[in-house]
Amino acid sequence: MLKNTIKEQELKIKDLEKELEALGVQGREQAESERMSERDKEENEDSIFIETGQNVVIDDYCEFVITSTTFSKKIMPPRPDSFYSYYEAKEPKTTYLDVVIDIKSLLTTGKIADEFATVKIVYNDKYEYSTFSTIEEDDGSDFTYTNITSIEPLKRGILHFLAEVPEEVESGDESVIAIVTIYNQNYKYTIR
Repeated sequence: MLKNTIKEQELKIKDLEKELEALGVQGREQAESERMSERDKEENEDSIFIETGQNVVIDDYCEFVITSTTFSKKIMPPRPDSFYSYYEAKEPKTTYLDVVIDIKSLLTTGKIADEFATVKIVYNDKYEYSTFSTIEEDDGSDFTYTNITSIEPLKRGILHFLAEVPEEVESGDESVIAIVTIYNQNYKYTIR
């Protein structure tokens, strides 16, 4: 009789452990969802919305303007020379999204180009894609690396921020937003 009671209690304990585990998973999922929506809310509150061609000035740092955005399997410099670098989406059913930003340095010394800005792409208000950058050189005849190229005081650099995205990001109807972060400030740019 004592053995039966012990087995019954062990079964009850296992059932309670399963209930607690299920509640823990649900609690973690709910907490993560709340954190994500809180992050989105803060990001929206702290963001400044900008448009194509809108010149934005950050005193004593830089001025910038988003000049264009393009989807393409192959990203080439605007005026390619006989030899030039280009970027081609290699994965099947992907394409590049190219966000072009013209940046003028308002600093008193040169700064490495890739330190001015970061860009991420948000599709359908939830899917995030990181970018890497390249910079035009020789009046747009080629690209070079932003991590070795300095933008000197009062000079401009044309940066291309590239995200390799699924083709449905290009062909879909859902929103596509670029979030440009410069000098700890988020700027939201609606692509679609």
